[in-house]
Amino acid sequence: MLKEATDKRDAGAGNRNPRIRAVYRRELQDDIRFWAIVLVVGIATATAIFGVALQGASLPLAALSLPLLLAGIAIQGLVRHRGRRFAVQLGMALGLLPVLYGATAILLMWQAAPLTLGTVGLYLVAFAVFIPLERRPHLVWLATANAVFFGLMLGFGRHSSWIDVPALAFAASFASGLSLAANAIQLRRRRLINGQLLAVRSLYGRMKEHELDLRRQDEFLFMQQETLVGQQDELIRLNGELEIVARLDALTGLGNRLRLNEDLAQIAGRIERYGGTVGLLIMDLDHFKRLNDSMGHLAGDAALRAVAEVLRKTSRVGDGLYRYGGEEFLLILHDADQAALRTAGQRYITAIQAAGIAHPENPPYGSLTASGGAVELSQANCLDVDSALRDADDALYEAKENGRNRLEVRGRRVPAKVVPIKQHRAAS
Repeated sequence: MLKEATDKRDAGAGNRNPRIRAVYRRELQDDIRFWAIVLVVGIATATAIFGVALQGASLPLAALSLPLLLAGIAIQGLVRHRGRRFAVQLGMALGLLPVLYGATAILLMWQAAPLTLGTVGLYLVAFAVFIPLERRPHLVWLATANAVFFGLMLGFGRHSSWIDVPALAFAASFASGLSLAANAIQLRRRRLINGQLLAVRSLYGRMKEHELDLRRQDEFLFMQQETLVGQQDELIRLNGELEIVARLDALTGLGNRLRLNEDLAQIAGRIERYGGTVGLLIMDLDHFKRLNDSMGHLAGDAALRAVAEVLRKTSRVGDGLYRYGGEEFLLILHDADQAALRTAGQRYITAIQAAGIAHPENPPYGSLTASGGAVELSQANCLDVDSALRDADDALYEAKENGRNRLEVRGRRVPAKVVPIKQHRAAS
């Protein structure tokens, strides 16, 4: 990438790039500030040396060096405050000061002419190295410097016998050629730097864009994560509600057969380990088919919901209420022996009749009634829950045969063959 960025096409783009030109002018400003100080110190030092060596010309040389020193100081001050805007012009002006000093020194001190002439020639090369201007400004400065030098030499030194114009022309041409070569090297180096800087800036821009893309993606992923967490919480909540709904009867809101089987397995295991008794009460609504046939299924559904509400209001805290079949209900009564089971069962049957749910086809009551069968579940029969349920169901049919709207309670019956609780759970 850096190699491709340094060819002529990209280098030209770098020269036209405003940011690259701003960097170039800032570097040129720093160079001019530094070499202005060096030039002021150099002129002052040269004046002191020449003044000691050549006492006759010390006063004119000091008078010459003073405005040049002031000009160098002024350029240093200007380049510090407004140097970036006028860096090229201030650099060209700074480059003319040593040419003026050298040419005037030659005119004032012909004894130092060879040394001063060489210094002026070297300065043309040094200017191209230390204050690298673009090709056109450098050519303008070089022509101006030669014009100033030859103008002074030919204007004030035409009566001097030692001035050799061809030699001066050759020396100036040779120094100017070296200056052009040095300037070309500096410009090539500048183009390479500009191309690399453009490549680095382009790479940096793409990296920033990539960073912004990554940041946006990170924010998007964070929002997605928050959404997923919210959805996961909602899913957990819905799954919990679904588990509850899956174990409830849709019509009455009581527990269904799935909930009944799970609760019976837990109760049987608890009784097996810790003892205690639980009452199982099965109730069936009397002549419920006649209610559906005479009043319709909607009335039958309303009656089932009303019975479920009566059971809720009559039950104790902790007792289980389930819809066992179409019009059958099953109740699990905790800590109920036969006597407590008979009292509680009769309370439920009485509460259903007292609710006054209309049932014209249930004579002689004219309202909905229920028959019930109950059995006690203890350590003696908890390992065979199905037999206990059959006993409660047999007691229910016995209550129906004995006139309905009544309760029959079966005593404990030890199964002939004890089924281990694990096998019973696996079978259920």
